[in-house]
Amino acid sequence: MWPYFKNLKKTELAPMAVGVAVEKERLFSWIPANFTQINLSFQQAEKVTKLSIRKSILTDLKSIGDNFSVLKIRGIRIYMTGQVFNLLGDWMQQTAQAWLVWELSHKATALGLVAFLSQIPYFIFGPWVGIFADKYDRRKILLITQIISMALAIILALLIQTNRVTLQSVYLLAFLLGTVTAFNVTAEQAFIGSIAGPGNIKKAVALNNTVNQLTRLVGPAIAGSLIAFLGLAPAFWLNALSIFVSIVCIFLIHTSPEINKSDGNGLKQFVEGIKYLIQQKLLRLIIFFGAIQAFFGMSIVQLLPAFSSVILKGNAQTLGHLYGAAGAGALVGIVIVLPFVQKIKRSCLAIGGSVIWSGCWYILFSFCSSLPLAMLCQFMASLGASNVLTLSLGLAQELTLVHLRARILSTFMMVIFGLQPIASWLVGLSADKFGIHTVMLVNGSLMIILTSALLTLPSLIKLKIEISEPAGGKHQFLIPIK
Repeated sequence: MWPYFKNLKKTELAPMAVGVAVEKERLFSWIPANFTQINLSFQQAEKVTKLSIRKSILTDLKSIGDNFSVLKIRGIRIYMTGQVFNLLGDWMQQTAQAWLVWELSHKATALGLVAFLSQIPYFIFGPWVGIFADKYDRRKILLITQIISMALAIILALLIQTNRVTLQSVYLLAFLLGTVTAFNVTAEQAFIGSIAGPGNIKKAVALNNTVNQLTRLVGPAIAGSLIAFLGLAPAFWLNALSIFVSIVCIFLIHTSPEINKSDGNGLKQFVEGIKYLIQQKLLRLIIFFGAIQAFFGMSIVQLLPAFSSVILKGNAQTLGHLYGAAGAGALVGIVIVLPFVQKIKRSCLAIGGSVIWSGCWYILFSFCSSLPLAMLCQFMASLGASNVLTLSLGLAQELTLVHLRARILSTFMMVIFGLQPIASWLVGLSADKFGIHTVMLVNGSLMIILTSALLTLPSLIKLKIEISEPAGGKHQFLIPIK
């Protein structure tokens, strides 16, 4: 090749040199004239990326704090202040009562039975408490139920302090308190929606659950320490005092009572609510998810006193640590995780995914034999469980007409808290017969299997939600759920 070029004349080489130069300029024309331009390009891209990340973080923080925006409403501020004290005392009493039953019996069956008696009123009176809350002033219902709850706490404290408490008396008081709470909870949820106003219901429900889980984090730990150093009675006395504070706060809230003036007796009104529920397929599916969480997940909580004593070889403080870990997980789930989950447009996928998440951690919990690992499992399981209940309650209210809201909520509560006592009783019997580890493993597995089956049904890919206005006409929404 070189001899060929060597023998060519300069005049013949010139055109070839020009062609090579042109081709070289074409091939490398995309390269900047100097490396300064490259550096500027990278700097601009980095700046855009930083701004994008900063904007994303600010948006996420805004989502987390958005649920607290309802505190601008005076009624919500006062009510939540009372709830902090009320729920703190309530969690203290729940922890003390569970440990009391365990010390009196040392049987998981007794734990399941007291849970059954505490929660069966939701199933018995479920359809009627919603009608009651729709028909009468919810503020007055809350005041009456809180006064009765305070009286029951005082009675139990006196029985313990005078050494007259028996397992049968605990069963009776648990049933009475469960009956009062059945009327209280439904009226409370509807009352929160009333003082929050349209557009703020889900935020108010989420905030109420945040307060619940925050007190769940602190209350059991305080109760465990009180029981270890001062005995059981102080936990019940403090609960009575906390209820009194809640009563004062409710007195300070002034609202216009939302009373349903529709004609017809209680049975007719209940049938009206059931018909509406049957028409709303999405509401039914939400209740199914809540039922799975309640029946197989929440019933495991009833075994924690036995788990603390038998498996972990601990005491009331150990039980307080497990309850506290569960409360911490639920608090993180509501305050930090929930705002992001609420952005998911496919609501049922978010709720179902939370049930599956909890089931996985309950399975791991069934193999635990150390307190740190058990606390971690309770933390992670409650993180998902709190999203199931909060999303379900909020979405159920958003999809329900105002004058039917309390009735639909009572149906939801009847399922959630009505199935739980049956599950608690069965779980207690099974734990005594097959072992605590086995029961927890089976429950966690069924949560995953049943929820996955619901989410994979082809007919549930899309549901049409029809919300009828009282004045006539229908609004239809196509809501993708999977």
